[in-house]
Amino acid sequence: MESKSEKIALFRYGLIAPLVIEPLARGELTRRAREIAAHHYDIPYSTRAQISVDTLLDWAKRYREKGLAGLAPQARSDRGVCRAIPPQVADLIERLKRENPYRAGTTLLRELALSSGSHTPPLSASSLYRFLKARGLSTRELLRSTTLRKKFEAEFANQIWQSDMLFGPYVLRPGGGKQQAFLYGLLDDASRLVPHAQFYTSEGLDSLLDCTRQGVAARGLPVRYYADNGKVYRSGQLARIAASLGILIVHTPPYQPEGRGKIERWFKTVREQFLANLDCRRLTLEELNQRLWAWIEVYHRTPHSSLGMTPLARWQRDIEKVRQVPPSTDLRRLFFYRLTRQVRRDLTFRLANRFYEAPAHLAGRSVEVRFDPQDLGQVDLYWNDEPQGQARPVDPVLNACVPRDRAGAAPSSAEPTGINYVELLQQGRSLVPSKEDETDV
Repeated sequence: MESKSEKIALFRYGLIAPLVIEPLARGELTRRAREIAAHHYDIPYSTRAQISVDTLLDWAKRYREKGLAGLAPQARSDRGVCRAIPPQVADLIERLKRENPYRAGTTLLRELALSSGSHTPPLSASSLYRFLKARGLSTRELLRSTTLRKKFEAEFANQIWQSDMLFGPYVLRPGGGKQQAFLYGLLDDASRLVPHAQFYTSEGLDSLLDCTRQGVAARGLPVRYYADNGKVYRSGQLARIAASLGILIVHTPPYQPEGRGKIERWFKTVREQFLANLDCRRLTLEELNQRLWAWIEVYHRTPHSSLGMTPLARWQRDIEKVRQVPPSTDLRRLFFYRLTRQVRRDLTFRLANRFYEAPAHLAGRSVEVRFDPQDLGQVDLYWNDEPQGQARPVDPVLNACVPRDRAGAAPSSAEPTGINYVELLQQGRSLVPSKEDETDV
C-alpha cells in the first residue's frame, strides 16, 4: 500500500521524468516543462489541476539532488510567490484565452474589469502575462499543432524499450492436466534486440516484474519504457521501481504505431516462426521457455531487414551509451513488493495465505513487508523506513513447545541509577524519630 508521501512523490516523478532522464539544453528543458504545464492533471491530495513551469523545474532539481525522496512533500514556504489571482478569476482567464487564442493581454484586462463591474482590472498586466506563460496559454502555444507525427525510431540502444504480453499455448501442469502460458516480452526499439522474454503461468504483475528485472539485469537500464494502459503497467509497484531506477514509463493507446508497434510485429514473428513450428502437446513450462530462449539466440544473430545487420550487432554498437545498474544496487530487493501488515500480539501476520512471525519488538505495530512474490523464502520487515530483520514462516507445532520472549522485555543497556521508590520510602521512614525516642529526650 502506497503512503500519501510516496503517492505524491511518484506522481511528481511521472510529470518531471522527461526533464531528468537525459541531459537537456536549457532551452529544451524549458520547452518540455511548458508542454507539461499546459495540461490538466488529477493531482493527488490537491484541488488544483495544473502545475507551473517553475514548480516543475524545482522538482527536477530536487530529484537530481536527492532522488525520489526529494520529491516527497515538504513544509510549505511561499518565498514571495504571488498568490493574488483568485481561482475563479484564473479559470475565467483560461476560458477567455482558449475561446479566442488571439485575445491580447490588454483586451483580457479590460474584459475582466468590465465583467466584474469595475474600472480596475483584478490583477496587473505583469501578473497576467506570468500566468499565461506558466499555464501555456500564449497565442503561439495555443495555435501550435500537436497532431504532427513523424517516423518513430529510437536514436540509440536502450533509449526505448517496448513491453507487451502475448497469450501463449497450453502446457502440462505439474500433477496432471494443462494450463495456459502467457508470454511477457521486452524489445529494444533501436536494435530490435530482446532484453528478456519468458512464458509464465500467470499474466499478473508478478510475471511482468520478473521479466523486467531479468531484462534490466541482462541488458542494463532503458531511458523510456513503453507499455499500454493495462492494470499491471499502471501498478504502483512498477511506478516505484521505475522512479528508483530513473526510468520513464510511457503509456500508449492501443494501435498507436508510435507506441508498441515494433513489439507487436515481433510477437507476429513469434507466432509465425516459433509457435507455428512448436509441438506443445507434451511440453512443460520449463521446456517451453528453453525452446523460446534457443530461438531468441538465433533471432539475435539473424540480420534484420530494417537494420541491415543483426539485432545483437546493432545493440552492441551503442554499448557505451547503455546505462548500467550501479554495482551497489541490490536489484532483487529493489524489485521486491512492498505491502503494509499489522503484526498481531502473538507476533504473527498474514502474507500470501501464510502466517509469518515477526521479531518481538514489532508486536502491535504496522510494518512494511518487502518480498519477492515468486520466492517467499525471504521476507524483509521495515518500520519507519528502517530495516527490522526478516520474518519467518510460522510452524504452529514448534511454537507450542518453544517459550517466547515478551514484547518490550528486552534487557536495557543503560547504567543502573540505584534509585528505587520502595527503598527511598524505607530510608525516609528510618529518619523519622519514633515516640519512644521523643520520650527519652
